[in-house]
Parts: sequence; structure tokens; C-alpha cells
Amino acid sequence: MTTLLKAIKWDACLIYKYGIVAVAFAIALIYSLIFLFIDTEGYEKIIVALVFSDPVMYGFLFTAVMVLFEKDANTHQVLAVTPLKTSEYLLSKAIVFCVLALVMGFVIVLAAWPVYFNFLWFLLAVVLSAALFVFVGVVGVSYVKSFNEFILIIPLVLAPVCLPFLSFFYLVESWLFYLIPTQACLLLFEASVSKVENWQLIYAMIYLGTLNFLVYRWAYNSYNKRIIKTDRL
Repeated sequence: MTTLLKAIKWDACLIYKYGIVAVAFAIALIYSLIFLFIDTEGYEKIIVALVFSDPVMYGFLFTAVMVLFEKDANTHQVLAVTPLKTSEYLLSKAIVFCVLALVMGFVIVLAAWPVYFNFLWFLLAVVLSAALFVFVGVVGVSYVKSFNEFILIIPLVLAPVCLPFLSFFYLVESWLFYLIPTQACLLLFEASVSKVENWQLIYAMIYLGTLNFLVYRWAYNSYNKRIIKTDRL
């Protein structure tokens, strides 16, 4: 536990040093200012879409940036001979970005001031979404050597991620969207600002919980085999 806490403190310092906190704050400020000057009643789906973009951006893109910075600094070779376990390394990243997404997302929601707000569903939505995309980010960056290469795989990840928005905004309806994690994420976020069917909430929690575990294991193996190229606990 002590090692994990130290890793969390280190990652928190890094996201501040690399300007990730500043970027996150700037984005949240822009969204918040927009919502402060408009009547948001009836715009719940817009609120959901904007708040959902935070865990995706922080979890996927910023995690990849951090890992690439660490690669350039040969940090992973150093970590390989420390008591820090791979599980602690991944959990540290997930916790830091979950907290960042939670704080910034809550600021946006407060500015929007929706008529209905359920903090529990909001908390679950942020944590399950941000953690999932952190693990996806680690998997993705394990296959590349530079940020330029990573840019090439971003569309491969984000293109299918965006498809459920077609259903979310009533443009295209298909049950196939329920196979894409974004559908589950959007349902939980939507439940925080409006009413959602119980079966949809059950699906979202089970599906995202299962995917988090599976993608975590994938990230765990990818980090060991492709980034530090060793077998660790």
C-alpha cells in the first residue's frame, strides 16, 4: 500500500509537471463558462457528451503521453528493479486520472446545473470510464515507440468509440452499439442527469466492470512484455 501511495503521489506530480492538469482545467473552464451563460434545461445529452469526453481524453490520450515520456526518460527500466509492481503502476495511473476526470467533470456539471443530478451514477460513470481508457491507453502505447506512431492508432480507437453517439443523439438505432463500451459509459453518464431504464444501468455496470478487468489484464501483460520486457508481479 505504501508503494502504491508513493506511485500515486509521483504520478500526480508528473501530470502537473507535464501540464496535463493545466490542459484539463482549461477545457473544464471553457465548458463551464459556456454553460454558465446559457439555459441548459433540455441540453442534458450535450452535458453528457462533453463530460464523457474528459475520461476518454485523460484516460487514453494523456496516459499514453505519460508512458511515452517515461519511455524517453528510461523510467521503466528503473521501475523494473524497484519494489513497484506492475499492478501498482497501472492502478496508480488509473486512480490519478479518475480523480482528475472526476474533479473536472464535476466542475462542468456544477456549471451546467442540471435539473436532476445523481452523484452516485456520476461517480460510477467517471471511474469505470476513466479506468477503462487508462488501460486501453497503456495497451495502445505498448505497440508504439513514439508519439507520432501513437497518433496513427488514435483513429483506430476513437472511431468505433464514437459510433454509439449516433444512437445517443437519435440518428441511427442499432443493438450492435451495445457491444461498444461507449454505449455503457454514456448510459451511466446519462443516468447522472436524467432517468435511464434499470436494465440499461445493469447492463452498463456489468459490461464496464467486466471490460475493466479484461482490459486491465491485457494492459498488465502488454506493459510487462512490450514496455519493460520482463515478467513481473
